[in-house]
Amino acid sequence: MNRYLIVADDFTGSNDTGVQMCRRGLDTSVMFAGRPLPADASSVVIDTESRGLTGDEAKAVTAKAVEDVDLSVYKYVIKKVDSTLRGNVAEEVQAVDEAYGSEIVIFAPALPDLERTTVNGVHMLKGVPITQTELAKDPKKPVTEDNLANILRRVYAEEVRHVSLEEIRGDKIDLTGCRLFTFDAELNSDLQRIISAARALGKRTLWVGTAAMADNIMELESKTYPALGIAASVSAVTNGQIKAAEAAGVKLVQVPVHKILAGEETTAPYIDAAAESLNAGRDTILLSSSTYDRAELALSSEAGAKLGMGTAEVSEYVQNMMGEMAKAVFARAKVSGAFITGGDTAMGVLAALGANGSAILSEIAVGLPMMRLVGGEMDGLKTVTKAGAFGKEDAVLFALRKLKEK
Repeated sequence: MNRYLIVADDFTGSNDTGVQMCRRGLDTSVMFAGRPLPADASSVVIDTESRGLTGDEAKAVTAKAVEDVDLSVYKYVIKKVDSTLRGNVAEEVQAVDEAYGSEIVIFAPALPDLERTTVNGVHMLKGVPITQTELAKDPKKPVTEDNLANILRRVYAEEVRHVSLEEIRGDKIDLTGCRLFTFDAELNSDLQRIISAARALGKRTLWVGTAAMADNIMELESKTYPALGIAASVSAVTNGQIKAAEAAGVKLVQVPVHKILAGEETTAPYIDAAAESLNAGRDTILLSSSTYDRAELALSSEAGAKLGMGTAEVSEYVQNMMGEMAKAVFARAKVSGAFITGGDTAMGVLAALGANGSAILSEIAVGLPMMRLVGGEMDGLKTVTKAGAFGKEDAVLFALRKLKEK
């Protein structure tokens, strides 16, 4: 069993890391320091509640929390740190490092999904060094250093080497010559390259990072297939949700309906693009161009009118076209599930797949039901549907994430 031990410095941080394990189907316990740990849990998070202490106090509390823990029974030992580097990062890393006898320490605190990134050794929030944000004025524990290597150098006398984005994205990451490494990272793929390089060494590794570190380790241990979204709604609400998903890294494949109606293009290259993106591991949304830009709707109506089609007929054409395209994509790429927005769009997809109906599983958020398709070519496919003009800005991104949970 791939067992995980995570040491965190506060309760909320413990839970936001532990939930990554739960999403992957692992039974996870969050235990306060000094309490007996469950012997049979796939993953355990120890909460030291040490963020607000002095550095020396935090190191002592963290060391005490793990002194009676048999760290050798865990495949991965992770020191969870705050994504904005609040707290006593260096002291607590050193405490776990000494208890574990690490052969190598991998410090990569990026959390790309929430715009916490590291570039040129400097940790940033939405592109701004964290010492230039309000975190530097935190009344309880202000952040005074944003350079990762300097953070570790405060408590370690040994060499600390920083690894740049250029090296991470190059041919090979060099993890020789010292024991302590810090890393740039802007994307989850950067973290996965870091993790892969360190795992290949076969050394006793202390992983230091945020919930993203745990999530990407598990992604490499047990691949989660991406989710496919299908959207043809022209609602302004859906438009905002789609663009929020795009900003978070979801791949959009826009289908120019008016060009296809006019015979200028076919759907084939867009099916290819969606399948290629999914097979590369990216969540992908196949959408009509008018979903992204409402001005495209008039172009589709004009193209339809030239063929003697009214508004309702164009809408039905799009519904059926998107359904057939989704069917073709499903045949070429493995997915965790499907997200469909717009009732007509959903019916087009289900009709193309030959589904008999659906079995409701749960409501993942207000008005967002999750179900499994019943019958047809994708029998059992997890699916989330959403009315076009419904939901918060993150509804699409949230649905894609929920579809990947085990």
